[in-house]
Amino acid sequence: MTRHEVEMIKDRFQPGMRILLHEMKGEPRMYDGLEGTIESVDDIGQIHVHWDNGSSLALNYEEDSFEVTDVPNKLEVLFIEPGKYPKPITINDTLEEMQTLVGGYIEEYSPFDDDISIVCNDEGKIRGMPLNRAVYDPDNGEMIDIIAGSFFIVGTPPGAESFQSLTQEQQMKYSKMFRYPERFAESYGKIVADKYKPASKETER
Repeated sequence: MTRHEVEMIKDRFQPGMRILLHEMKGEPRMYDGLEGTIESVDDIGQIHVHWDNGSSLALNYEEDSFEVTDVPNKLEVLFIEPGKYPKPITINDTLEEMQTLVGGYIEEYSPFDDDISIVCNDEGKIRGMPLNRAVYDPDNGEMIDIIAGSFFIVGTPPGAESFQSLTQEQQMKYSKMFRYPERFAESYGKIVADKYKPASKETER
């Protein structure tokens, strides 16, 4: 299989998609009708699946027979990494992709009155991830929390059963709010933040 063919498979079969198996060569216990969730595609084009029967056997695109039954929704979110400017990205609405972005189990944090949430690593501070951005009280400007590790901002309108894409207005508002990276230090018994510009264009990406 050529590199181009592998890249096509990676583009077509995204983590979080549901798979319906028809036949897996040489694996009688992998029966017709078995379903699973795609976890990844490796560099030789094998599609790694978490099957509903507990198996983790990979699919061979050229030999096995299967179909995609459920394509995850896309979300427009604002992704913010330590030391970098915020950037709008499109992600699949799957737990696996969200966990990959933040580097572990996710936590939903809603410190603002807007219909948005910050999604960050549930154990960011415990694991010693780099401190990223502070969250400030909108009324008095006091620091109320510091988010450790990469996080993203997503829409959470009232009544919605799942995350939603940010509106353009929300993208602009929170890009401005979290535009500059911050360094943190202790001064007179308080944690203070110093905003700074990334040193080069390379650190923006």
